[in-house]
Amino acid sequence: MNKNRMEALTDGIIAIAATIMVLEIHAPESFTFVTLRNQVPAMLAYLISFLLVMLSWYSYHLMFLHVKRVDLRVYLSNTMWLLVLTAIPFATSWVGMFPTHWQPELTYLVITTLWAAMYSLTAQMLKRANPALKNDVNQESVSAIILRYVILIGALIILPFWPPVGLVGTIILMIISLLFNFRDEKRPH
Repeated sequence: MNKNRMEALTDGIIAIAATIMVLEIHAPESFTFVTLRNQVPAMLAYLISFLLVMLSWYSYHLMFLHVKRVDLRVYLSNTMWLLVLTAIPFATSWVGMFPTHWQPELTYLVITTLWAAMYSLTAQMLKRANPALKNDVNQESVSAIILRYVILIGALIILPFWPPVGLVGTIILMIISLLFNFRDEKRPH
């Protein structure tokens, strides 16, 4: 598959996933702002998930910036990453409805963890398909990647005691990713 076509397809799927999340935030039954209070958890879940998807989209394009070749392994790992990404609107909706319950938060965390794993796998497959690259295609350092998984596993452990850790952990992951991506984005390949 052509690299540009795969990136265009991925862009379209990411745009759709980011857009449909907002459909779970419904207009209030009344005209007063007080009735918006019931929507705050859904709005927060949407905002966190939307920013996560957009940050991942940005990182995705950094990852593909210098690669020349895409093979079947890259295509399949990218497809799995997109499969998990398309589950984010479902998990976001469920967490927005029940933000203090562990089952929706667990689902959200599992999807986020699988998504991170598929992203890492895609980076590995890109590196295999492009052995001439001087540096790794993933812009994040190994320590940032390890920190990501430590936070995700830590959130899974804390989850039964404090369910909102799923969304809080996601915010922490986004901050760490922003710090590492903006620091490393001009790194030469």
